[in-house]
Amino acid sequence: MRIIFDGHQVERINPKIARRIGPWADSPLVEGVIINAEPIAANEARRTGIALCVLGGFVAAILITVAIMALSYEPASMAVVGPLYLVILATIGIGGPPLYRRGRAMRRDQLLRRAARMAPPGTALRADAAGLTFAGRATPWRDIAIDEVEIVTETNSDGPDDYRVEALVLNMQGQPVVLDQGLITKGGPIFDKILLTLNVDFS
Repeated sequence: MRIIFDGHQVERINPKIARRIGPWADSPLVEGVIINAEPIAANEARRTGIALCVLGGFVAAILITVAIMALSYEPASMAVVGPLYLVILATIGIGGPPLYRRGRAMRRDQLLRRAARMAPPGTALRADAAGLTFAGRATPWRDIAIDEVEIVTETNSDGPDDYRVEALVLNMQGQPVVLDQGLITKGGPIFDKILLTLNVDFS
């Protein structure tokens, strides 16, 4: 089994990190469907746009507050503060939108590349005690192996980083099947079921 950690193949995972990857819980039966990447990209772009608007409003509020304080205590300071504010606002107004569009395009391309490795949207999965059913084809667990597991780091600004299995490349009776957790409904429980049943050890 190949282990890809943040885009690089590694021999093993640090035990401290491995304990934080999971899997977390087994379920008797989990069903999911491969979903279209385009709506996910659109939703992410919308959320990012909202977050940037909130951040821009917060920065503007700070600038306005500082300007009012400067005018109240030292009106002459606006001769320095005023041009500085204009530079800051111009930088945000001119540079912000292109950076946002570039980031959105890069994220969309990334999602589409991930989706291109998988079966078409609407393909159903079912994981139960007997095995894994994919696109209507049932395969017992004894005939399934994991060729590759892809793990990514999720940066957490409020605490330690998180880690999760983003994708699995399964060998189902000689046929390769790529599963991407973020592009499958109930992807987390399905991945937990697969990893626990096949007794995967990341360390």
